[in-house]
Amino acid sequence: MIDTTLYRIEGFADLWVDACLRDDGGELMFLSFYGRDASAMQFVAAVELGSKAEAGITQFSLTNALGQRQNVGIGATERLAKHSGRLPRQNLFGPLSQTWIYDKRMREVDKANRIGWIVSQADQAVDASAWALLKELSPIALLDTWQVPLMAWCRDKGAMAALGTELYPPVGRIAATRVSVSDHFVRHVSVSVRSGLLSA
Repeated sequence: MIDTTLYRIEGFADLWVDACLRDDGGELMFLSFYGRDASAMQFVAAVELGSKAEAGITQFSLTNALGQRQNVGIGATERLAKHSGRLPRQNLFGPLSQTWIYDKRMREVDKANRIGWIVSQADQAVDASAWALLKELSPIALLDTWQVPLMAWCRDKGAMAALGTELYPPVGRIAATRVSVSDHFVRHVSVSVRSGLLSA
């Protein structure tokens, strides 16, 4: 079931989260929140300061109207980037901005390490995008007729995995898939072609 509830950031006034992603260790990968400029800037500054200053934070908690809590670790702040935009003034809540804080690795394909990310709505099919990314990352050419067996192999081996665990589930209508190509994948393709499991 997709969580569509808005969460409040504890300790910061009038900040509301509609999406959050964490890695397997509970550290922040993506956060989308709304709020007034002063509150948003205070929170962003606290995240950026981390453990370097008294006003900094190394973790925070999200709570919804039902009292459900999600804890979020921040981790190394150097890996995080932010982007913000202002909502139209003609809305029910007055002047608000939306801010995104995210791991820089999610925005660009890491061709050196053969790792890429797909960020999407939680109910959106990503097979086509995942296959396109797999072909981009692969150092050997992949035929489209191999898509089904290779993607099944990648999911089975964890080379294509959704972000989020039972302990740290996605918050909101958001999902992310990590695609990685290792030497093991390359060997699997080569062996499968030679054995006839993959053919043109």
